[in-house]
Amino acid sequence: MASITAAGTGSGLDIETIIETLTNAERIPTQTRLDTREIEIQAEISAYGSLKSSLKDFQSALSGLSTVKGLAARSANSSDEATFTATASSGAAVGSTNIQVMQLASNHKLVSNADFTGLDEAVGAGTLSIAVGGNSFSVNIVAGDNNTLGDIRDAINDAADNPGVTASILTISDGMGGSVSKLVLTSDETGAANGITVTVTDDVDGMDTDNVGLSRLINANMTEKSEALDAEILIDGEYSVTSSTNVFQDAIQGVTITANAANPGVDETLTVALDKSLITERLQKFVDEFNLLSDTLNYLTDYDVQANEAGLLTGDFAARTIETQIRRAIGSALEGAASSYSSLASIGITTQRDGSLALNSDKLTGALNSNFDDVAELLAGDGGIFKGLDDRLDSFLSSGGVLASRTATFQNQLKDIDEQRVKLNLRIESYEKRIRLQYTNLDILVGQLQSTGDFVTQQLDVIKKGLTRD
Repeated sequence: MASITAAGTGSGLDIETIIETLTNAERIPTQTRLDTREIEIQAEISAYGSLKSSLKDFQSALSGLSTVKGLAARSANSSDEATFTATASSGAAVGSTNIQVMQLASNHKLVSNADFTGLDEAVGAGTLSIAVGGNSFSVNIVAGDNNTLGDIRDAINDAADNPGVTASILTISDGMGGSVSKLVLTSDETGAANGITVTVTDDVDGMDTDNVGLSRLINANMTEKSEALDAEILIDGEYSVTSSTNVFQDAIQGVTITANAANPGVDETLTVALDKSLITERLQKFVDEFNLLSDTLNYLTDYDVQANEAGLLTGDFAARTIETQIRRAIGSALEGAASSYSSLASIGITTQRDGSLALNSDKLTGALNSNFDDVAELLAGDGGIFKGLDDRLDSFLSSGGVLASRTATFQNQLKDIDEQRVKLNLRIESYEKRIRLQYTNLDILVGQLQSTGDFVTQQLDVIKKGLTRD
C-alpha cells in the first residue's frame, strides 16, 4: 500500500520497514492459505474434467450395444463386387437375393454436328434456351459481344440460374491435317429425367429451327453421345427397380445397393446376415474403453504408498460412488435370464485380478452362434446390463448429475475464496492504517523527547561554561 506519511523522520527509526513487515506478517498466512486452497480446487476441477471425458468415451463404446436394434447389426455381401456392392441396416431381413444389374445410370450428352474453326468463330445471335431436369434457363447471345463458340460456352457455364448443364469444347482432327471444334453439353446429374433440351428464339437469320447461325445448337442439329438413363436392377429375376443414380435405397428394405457395372442376364447373389464380427468389434471397444476408464479412476483416486502421494480425488465420495456403481453393473447377473447367458462372464467378458476386463472372443462367438437372441437380451433387453449401464452413465453426465453438482460446488468455493480475498484486503488496509498511526505518533513522541533532551543538554552546557568562568 502507498505510504501516507514520511514515517521515521522524527525518531530516525526505519518505520516503513517495520510497518511493511508487520503488515506482511498479518496478510501472508491467510493469503497463503487461500492461494493453496484455490490451487487444490482448480486441480480437483481438472480431475473431474478428466473423469467426465473418460466417462463420455466409455459411454460412446456402448453405442450399438445398449439397444436390441443396435445389436442386430447386419452385413451385406455381394457375390461380385465389380457388379454391385451393398450395405444393410439393422432392420434388413436376413437371407439371400438374386440381383441383376441391367443398366447403369448415365448423364445426357449432346455434341454439335456443326464443325467450327475454333473458339473464336462467331456462331450466331439470338436467345439460347436450355432445359434439364424440369428446369430451364436462357442466355442472350449478342453479335460482336458474346457470340463466339468460346463465349457461348462461358455464357452457359456462368449463368446464375443454370440448373445443371455443363458446356465444353471438343477439338478434333478434321481429317485433312487441321482441326475443328464442337460444342458439348452434358447434364450434371444422371437419370432419365435429366435429359437436355436446347431451343433457339430470335435467331438473326429469322429461322429458329434451321441449321444456320445459332440454330446449329438445337437438339435436331446435335448428336446424342450419351442417353439420359436411369439405372435398373432386376430382383430375383422378375422385379424391376430403377434409380436416377446408381444407388438403390430400400429397394430391399434396410439395404442400399450400389450398381457398379451392367451385366444383364447374369444373377449375382446378395447375402444379408447378422454381423457377428461387428458385435465382437464393438464389445472389444467396450472392454478397451472400460480399461482406460479404470486406469483414469485409479490414477485419480489411488494412494501411492511408496511415493507417499495421494491422487487428486483420493477419498472423494462422488468418484468412489461412480466407480463402485459401474463395476457393480458390469459384474451383475441378469435376473430371470432364460438361458445360461446371464452375465458378461458367461459370454466371455471377465474381470481380471487387477480389475481390468478381458474378452474371450472364442467364447463370445460361441454364445452368438448358439443363441444370439439370449445374448441380445442379456446386453440390451429391458433389464439388460448395457442398457442399465447406459442409463446410469446418463445420470452421471447429466446437467443435474453428480459431476455437474461437484463442479458447481468447486465453483462456489472459488467464488468464496475471491470474497475472502476482498475481505482480507480490506482488513489489511485497516490494519496498516492503524499501525501506521501508532508508529507515526511514536515517531512524533520520540522526536519531541529527543528535541527536549537536546534543549536540556544545551542549557546544561551553558551553565557549565558559566561556572567555569567564575
